Amino acid sequence: MIRAMKLAIDGRTVELPQGATVLDGVNRLGIPLPQLCKDPDQPPLGACRTCLVHVEGQRGLPASCHLPARDGMVVSTEHPDAIRVRKAVLDLTRSMLTESDGRNGFGQLSQAGARHGLLEPAWAPLHQFEVDATKSFFVLDREACILCGRCAVACDDVQQIGAIALLGRGHATKVGVFGDGAMASSACTSCGQCVATCPTGALRPKEWPAKIDRNVETTCPYCGVGCGVSLSVFAGESTGGRSALLPEKLAVMADDVPSNRSSLGMLCVKGRFGTGFIHARDRITSPLVRRDGRWVEVSWDEALDVAAEGLARNRGRFGALASAKATNEDGYVIQKFCRVVMQTNDVDHCTRLCHSPSVEAMLASMGSGATSNSYQDYEEAGCLMVVGADASANHPVIAIRFRRAVSRGARLIVINPKRIELCDQADLWIQQRPGTDVALFNAMSRVILDEGLAAHAFIGARTEGFEAWRESLAPFTLEYASRVTGVPAEDIAQAARWYARPAGSQGGREGRGAPFSQRNGSCLIWGMGITQHVNGIHNAHALLNLSLVAGQMGFAGSGISPLRGQNNVQGCGDAGCIPTNLPGYQQYVPETLAKFESAWGTRPPGRPGRVVTEMVEGCLSGETRAMYVVGENPLLSEPDLHHAEKAIGQLDFLVVQDLFMHETAERAHVFLPAAAFAEKEGTFTNSERRVQRVRRALSPPGGAQPDWWIASELAKRVAARLGVDVGRQFDYDGSAAIFDEMARLTPFLGGLSHARLDREGGLQWPCPTFEHPGTRYLYAESFPLGRARFIAARETVEAAELPDAEFPFVLNTGRLLYHWHGGTLTRRVQGLLELAPRLEVAVHPSDARRLGVDAGSRIRVVSRRGELDAHVHVTEAVRAGAVFVPFVKLAESAANFLTNSACDPASKIPEYKVCAVRLERPAE
Repeated sequence: MIRAMKLAIDGRTVELPQGATVLDGVNRLGIPLPQLCKDPDQPPLGACRTCLVHVEGQRGLPASCHLPARDGMVVSTEHPDAIRVRKAVLDLTRSMLTESDGRNGFGQLSQAGARHGLLEPAWAPLHQFEVDATKSFFVLDREACILCGRCAVACDDVQQIGAIALLGRGHATKVGVFGDGAMASSACTSCGQCVATCPTGALRPKEWPAKIDRNVETTCPYCGVGCGVSLSVFAGESTGGRSALLPEKLAVMADDVPSNRSSLGMLCVKGRFGTGFIHARDRITSPLVRRDGRWVEVSWDEALDVAAEGLARNRGRFGALASAKATNEDGYVIQKFCRVVMQTNDVDHCTRLCHSPSVEAMLASMGSGATSNSYQDYEEAGCLMVVGADASANHPVIAIRFRRAVSRGARLIVINPKRIELCDQADLWIQQRPGTDVALFNAMSRVILDEGLAAHAFIGARTEGFEAWRESLAPFTLEYASRVTGVPAEDIAQAARWYARPAGSQGGREGRGAPFSQRNGSCLIWGMGITQHVNGIHNAHALLNLSLVAGQMGFAGSGISPLRGQNNVQGCGDAGCIPTNLPGYQQYVPETLAKFESAWGTRPPGRPGRVVTEMVEGCLSGETRAMYVVGENPLLSEPDLHHAEKAIGQLDFLVVQDLFMHETAERAHVFLPAAAFAEKEGTFTNSERRVQRVRRALSPPGGAQPDWWIASELAKRVAARLGVDVGRQFDYDGSAAIFDEMARLTPFLGGLSHARLDREGGLQWPCPTFEHPGTRYLYAESFPLGRARFIAARETVEAAELPDAEFPFVLNTGRLLYHWHGGTLTRRVQGLLELAPRLEVAVHPSDARRLGVDAGSRIRVVSRRGELDAHVHVTEAVRAGAVFVPFVKLAESAANFLTNSACDPASKIPEYKVCAVRLERPAE
C-alpha cells in the first residue's frame, strides 16, 4: 500500500502522493509562488528559476518544480535567501519589458513582480525584436519571452494545431511560426491558448485593463460544446475631471476554466475573444414602441402594456419563437406563457432548422432525442465516423478531442461532400454526392450484415423490427450505392468494417497511443449535412439503423452524437420550446396533461402545435396574425428570405425581444431589450446533456432585463386582458426558482438545482434524484421505449431542386470558424470581423478557369429565389460543379436569399444544403 507523504510548507502541513513535487504541495496550499515555465499539464522544465524554495537541512535553493517531495520535509517559500534570489531573477526577467509595452499587468510575471515589490526594472531592456501585431486579438513580443516553450505545448499538444514552435538553436532560439513569417501567415486559428498560458505577457491581448476587479466563471454563449469561460470584469473612470465610474465591462479576452468537464480548459477564438458583442454601440437598452412608423423610447410598463394588448387581441392566431441562446429558465417561462395564457402549443425554436430530423428520428427509434455519449467517449473510441459536420469550424473544442483520439490510435472516417480540415487527419474521406446519404448508409448496414459483423446478441435482446428492416436493404448493394453516391465500393465497405469492429481492424495505427485492439467502441457523429434535406428524417434513420446493427451504443467509447449548433439548443428543447412535446419531451397524454394542470393551474392544449416554418407560412394564409420572437432572427435564418420577408410583413402584430435591432426586429411593433448571457443567472444544457451554470458578471445596461422576467411580466398582462386567472404562476423571485419548478415536472432533471450545480459543477441528465451522480452515456441497460426500433430509411429524391442548364451548380451551405450563424453577434466583434471580413464563395479551380475568375474576384450567385454578391475563394475543397456559401451575412449578402424552402415532410426542416444556382460576373 502506497502511503501518502506529509510535509510542512510555510508552517502548513500538506499530504501528497508518492511521486509528487514540492511545487505540487505549494499549489495545493494555494501559496502564490511564481512558476513561470511550469505548465500545469506538462512535466517541469526548471528553466525560469522563479519557484526557488529553502529546505531545512539542505544546502542551496532548489527549484520546487523539480524537487521530489519527501515525508517530513520542512520547506519555506518565504526564507530571506529564497526571496532575495527569486526577486533578482524576477527583476532580470522583467528587464526584458519596456514601460510602454501595453501589458498592464497581464501575465504571471507582472503579478509576481508586484508581489515582490518590483515596480520598475533595475536593468535597462535590450531591444532585439519587433512586436508582431499581425493577429487581430493578440501580439507576439519576443522581448518578453523566456523560451519556456509553454506556448508551443499549448498550440501543439493541447489545441493540436501546431502553428507555433521554438525556432533556431542556442542563443538564436526564438518563438515563431513556419518559415519564420508573421503570426498571421501561419495556421493559427486565434484560439488564444498560447496567450492564456504565457507567463510573461510575450503573448498578450492587444487590449488589457490596468486592473481586473473580479473573475466570474460561466458558460460560453456560442456553440453547443458548452465550454467554461472565466470572464474578467473591470471598471473604468471617466476622462473628464471627475472620478465617476463608468459601467463595468468585460476584458477583451476570457480565460478558460480547467475544471469544466466539457472543455477541459480549452476554448476557441469565439469563446476566448468573442464576448465583446455585449458592449456593442448599437445595443438596444430601452423598450421601444413603433408610432407613426418610427421607434419611440417608452417605459417598461408602457411597452409591456402595448405588447400585451396586441398579443391578447390575436390569441388563436399566435405563434412564438424561443431562443436557443437564452437560458433553460428563459425558455421554460416562454413556453409556459404560450401554453397557460395563450392556450397554444405553437412554440418552437431553431432546432427546427438544424436537428429536428435527428431529434424526431431518435425519439421514434430510441425514445430520447439527445446525444447518447459524452465527449470523453470520443477520446476513448476506436473509431470516429464524422458525417456532414465540420467540427473544426463549428465545434472547435470537439475537433480537438477528435484529433487527440487519432493521435492515440483511433480510426477517423470523414463523410462529407466538402473537404474539411478533419480530412487531413482522416484514415478515409468519403465524398458522396449531396442527397445520396440513405443509399450510402443502407449499403454500409448491408455490408455489416453480409460480412457477419452485426451485433446479433444486442439486436436480439434489445431491438425490434429487425427482420422487416433487413428486407428493406435488399436493393442497397455495394454496386448500387457506388453508382448512386459516386463513392468507390471498397471505401463504403471499409468504412462499414471499421465502424462495426474497430478493434478488429487490420494493422491499427502503430505507435499512436493505446493498442488498437483495446478500443472496441465507435462513435457516430453527425451535423446538419445530414439533417437539412427534404429527406432529412430518412437520413437520420439510416444512421441510427447503422448504429443499432453494429451495437455501437450503451458503453464507454461508443454512442450516437448529433452535434448541436447553438449553446442551448438542447436545453431549449428540454424546457419544452417545441410544439410536439411538453417539457422533458413528455407527450400530450391525459396523465401528463393532468400533471401539468396540477402544477400550472391550467390544462395545456392536448395536441401538437405548429412548427416555425408552418407559423411563417401561416402569416400568408392568415392563420398567424401575431408573433412573439425571442432571441431569434427568422429574416436571416429562414430559407428563401424574400418569401420570408413577405410573410412576416403580413403580420398584424410582432413583438421582438433581443439585444440588437436586427432584420426581424426592424419590422416589429414593440422591441423589448433583453439581458445578455453575462448579465443574468441561469443554466445552459450542452450537446452531451450536461446542465451547467450561467452566472451574472455584469448588470444589464440601461433598462435591459432577463428574458424570463420579460416573459413573466408579459404573461401576467396578457392574462389580465384575456380574463385568465394565473394566480402567482409567473411571480418568480429568480431563475433558481424557475429551474426548481422545471425540475419537479421533468423527471430526468429531478435531481438538479442551481445550488447543486454550484457545488458540484455541470451534471449530465438523466439525473432523477439528488443522490444520482448524473449519466455519462445512455442505453447502458435499456431504452426509454423498452426496445430500440429499426425503422426503414427510404430513398425519396436526391433533392427538391437539382442543377439544370439555367442553374448548373449545386449550392452547399455551412458555417465559418470566425462567425456564428448569420453573424448577428460576431459582426459586432471587430477582431472576428477582421479575421473574416467579407463573404466568400468556394469554387473549384476548374470552374474558376471556365468562368474566367481568379481568387478574390467579385462573383454573383443567383438562384430561382434571389441572389448575392461575394468574392471567389478558389479551392479543391468543393467538387467541380459545386459551390459553398457560408450562412453569415456580410455586406448585405446572405446565403438564405438563395436557399430553397422545400421541407422534409416529417420534421418540416428546410433543405438548406442543396439547391441549384448559377455564377455570374457582376457588372462593373
